Amino acid sequence: MPRFEPKLEFIADLAGSVTMPVPVGPAAWGTRLIFPLVRGTVEGPKIRGVVRPFGADWAILRADNCLEVDVRLIVDTDDGAVIHVEYRGVVDLTQEDVEKLLGGKTVEGMRIYTAPRFETSHPDYVWLNRIQAVGCGSGVVEGEELNVSYSWYALRS
Repeated sequence: MPRFEPKLEFIADLAGSVTMPVPVGPAAWGTRLIFPLVRGTVEGPKIRGVVRPFGADWAILRADNCLEVDVRLIVDTDDGAVIHVEYRGVVDLTQEDVEKLLGGKTVEGMRIYTAPRFETSHPDYVWLNRIQAVGCGSGVVEGEELNVSYSWYALRS
């Protein structure tokens, strides 16, 4: 029996679009792939707004075909707050999945698991600075963009 059982409190859904990756090439930990952010929205009971179009995912494709995401973005809320969001996470892929993704094709069943952290000074949102969140999502290739969507939850106990 676990000592603590987490509960999830829904924060918001993020829907965003990034360009197909800019490959930097092999690095010490894997192949660096940068996915520049094009646009995004955040809609939910706790946060509503738009994502500024200058963040990115500085992902690493590891030798075991796991993609480690490393995202930073800024949300401008509908009520005037500015929230910095950063998250790391993993996408478990097969070699075939990697070839599809890098070839601009959708990977069926692709799941992205993340751990968002928030930073803001806006009085209505400073509670975000004090939580650990989790997110799960997926991505779909459409033309020259990868459209990603996530659901963000605050961990509670």
